[in-house]
Amino acid sequence: MRALTYDRYTDASGLEQSDIPVPELPADRVLVRVVAAGLNPFDWHMYRGEPYFMRLQEGFTVRERRTAGADFAGVVEATGSEVRDFAPGDRVFGDIGNGALSELAVARVTSLAKLPEEISFEIGAATPMAGLTALQALRDAGGLTEGARVLVWGASGGVGHLAVQLARALGASRVDAVCSGRNAAMVRALGADSVFDYTADERPTGPYDVVVDTVATASVATLKRMLAPGGRVATVGGISRGRVLGPATVAVRRLASAKLQRTDARMVMARVAAADLDLLAALLADGRLCPVVDRVYPFDDAVEALTALEGGHVRGKLVVRVGDA
Repeated sequence: MRALTYDRYTDASGLEQSDIPVPELPADRVLVRVVAAGLNPFDWHMYRGEPYFMRLQEGFTVRERRTAGADFAGVVEATGSEVRDFAPGDRVFGDIGNGALSELAVARVTSLAKLPEEISFEIGAATPMAGLTALQALRDAGGLTEGARVLVWGASGGVGHLAVQLARALGASRVDAVCSGRNAAMVRALGADSVFDYTADERPTGPYDVVVDTVATASVATLKRMLAPGGRVATVGGISRGRVLGPATVAVRRLASAKLQRTDARMVMARVAAADLDLLAALLADGRLCPVVDRVYPFDDAVEALTALEGGHVRGKLVVRVGDA
């Protein structure tokens, strides 16, 4: 089967399409024929092995060929003998960490949810990692409650544009956003009440009960002035590209500064949870959540897609069409 693979830490130019064996199917897992794969910055962190501290877990060298990609949508091809909740023919989507950019992928049942019939595979593939991150930032780290006032900083990116929609779905009374002026109309169409153009030095004032920050360019002091009493900042990433710690550099500094300034600032590391994937599926089905897919690339152009992703400033999500349903 075809897969996009790497045998060393590399940039996107070092990835190649390979013919690899169909993976074995353990008794407790599902084999999925991949139709579409959604791209995330996580993907290039993995194949680059950056920031370097990731190699403590992933290995200091790539000892065997690996397949890129975490998010996918497709059709169940086969199930292990212990699987009860999925059957061949089911439409599914999920986050498997690695192996999504291949014609067939093996997934844990806890990493999957059923994709509603009316939702395309491209939309399904664009949802899992960014959707889980936005959901858990708002609900868990941010503690969003009914009627909360929310600010999403970095609102046109993969996580940010879903956070705008999810904030409204979770009951926020007001959702404001920060992004570039060229993306303001898109973000307003997704449900933002006010959009501030950072390229024109427009700054929100608040007060906000929850700030979801995907870029970490503002200081804690700046964010603190925007918070209502008891408000929280949930940081889900940053634009730092440092090779040693990457966005973690910003995270450490932000947490230290927040402690000194007595500001409730929390870092978000999304976890894959079947119940949360099911919730995202329900929100897709009723129209309250709809990822913006900036472009769909054919599988033969997957390297071009990942190169574009590494370049940053993607509106919404990029998706690779891997195969047919």
